[in-house]
Amino acid sequence: MVTNRKSLFERLNAPFPYSDYQYDSFGDRCYISGQAVTERLNEVLGVGFWKYRGLHDTEKMVQEPNGKSNRIKIYVEFSFYNHDLQEWITLIDVGSEQIKPGMNEGDATKSAITDGMKKCASRIGVASDLYKGLITWDKQKQMIVIPESYRRHYEQMGWLKHPESDSPSSPRPDPAPRSQKTELTEKLRSKPTSIYTQIKKTWQELAGSLDGFEEWYQKKRSEAVTEQQILRLLQKRLTEKKREASA
Repeated sequence: MVTNRKSLFERLNAPFPYSDYQYDSFGDRCYISGQAVTERLNEVLGVGFWKYRGLHDTEKMVQEPNGKSNRIKIYVEFSFYNHDLQEWITLIDVGSEQIKPGMNEGDATKSAITDGMKKCASRIGVASDLYKGLITWDKQKQMIVIPESYRRHYEQMGWLKHPESDSPSSPRPDPAPRSQKTELTEKLRSKPTSIYTQIKKTWQELAGSLDGFEEWYQKKRSEAVTEQQILRLLQKRLTEKKREASA
């Protein structure tokens, strides 16, 4: 029984691909997305053998110190089916999310519920190493650092640990030569657009700093939200903030 449970924990807590680990400058922490956690639970426990829900009667808004945005907190109930015991096991933990610029309270609640689900999942193994602080952010190199003990698993899976830390046994192929046209195209793509500059300026005026901006911006772009829509969203929130301040 002990061996089986340990095996289950190890499968749940197995390292994720390097690209799945992300850094939140707004909260100064490394994290795994809710989608990555969902895929791990489906893979190990099976689709339909786990579930979660936000306990909305426990939801509350917490005032953050130092003028920071308010934070939504809510308890989350997480259950999974234990095949050995042939019964459902239920855990409860609290999730939270800071209401960032451009985010409404409903979106913050959804993110808080996902956060609570991830915390519950970590208690049965998923990304447990992450919550132990073994995945860190190197401010000097501006990169996420994972434990050296992951090397063997990464080699077995055929994953690259990180471009700057590939093992000698897994050399990276030499990059293909790039034409001048390709290099010019990449430079143009990396050059900030005028609307991006406006978005950045509006965020800073709204939040008082650029903390969390890049992560939020990239998330919106990954959701196929255009730069014009992002700018309108922030401008609307800024107008509302000014109206509330003058009321």
